[in-house]
Amino acid sequence: MNAKVITVWGSGGSGKTSVSVNLAMAIAERNFMVAVISSKLYYGELQILFGKRVEADKGFYRAISNGSNTKNMFCETDHPNLYFLSVQNGFDGMLLTAISGDAVKELIDDAIIRFDYVIIDGDEELNNPVSSIGLTMSDKIIDVHRASVKDCVWFSSMTNMISLLHISGKTIHILNGYDKTCDKISYIKSLNAKFDFELPYVDNAKVLENSGKLIYSSRAGAVMYRKIMQRIAAKIIAEV
Repeated sequence: MNAKVITVWGSGGSGKTSVSVNLAMAIAERNFMVAVISSKLYYGELQILFGKRVEADKGFYRAISNGSNTKNMFCETDHPNLYFLSVQNGFDGMLLTAISGDAVKELIDDAIIRFDYVIIDGDEELNNPVSSIGLTMSDKIIDVHRASVKDCVWFSSMTNMISLLHISGKTIHILNGYDKTCDKISYIKSLNAKFDFELPYVDNAKVLENSGKLIYSSRAGAVMYRKIMQRIAAKIIAEV
């Protein structure tokens, strides 16, 4: 059976990558084969969160240059069912080249036949080919929000595009890590969006991520975070 595609999307700084990897772990623990594909084309971020390296013979650009063939291009994580595809360590940003939408679609199509779930760690920019193609191919979209004026402005600017792509019906809205720097009630009213889940603020989240440890796997202060992530995973599995 072909994999279900999930794109995690949102404004810059909303916590898209963090939600992508922790959700991937929650689904992988249910004995599904899960892949996470990064939309970062100029530096590797997933390997930081997973605490792994992407060597020169693996990774996103090697897969693209190999005819969008992802066989042996994904990197292993500490969980046997969870893999990721990112720019290799030591990638020189000066080597950044244009990636066509067709190449990305072929890459995702290839990954679909190898996994049960493919999670696209999306980008806030619409001209990012991995993120934009991921949105059009997705069975479910997770829109991650962090309460701020910036997030309100971004969401407002995406309204017409969301309508054009007809993706609102397959979108789950998540409020992520509310830290009381913005009035939550006013923020929710201004967005006029229904939040399906709220992930709690985790004090040591950045410390964990910088040391290559997932919030989901932490036993210190992340119990509620893990429970809610499990509910999100259950909803996705049930609906797609």
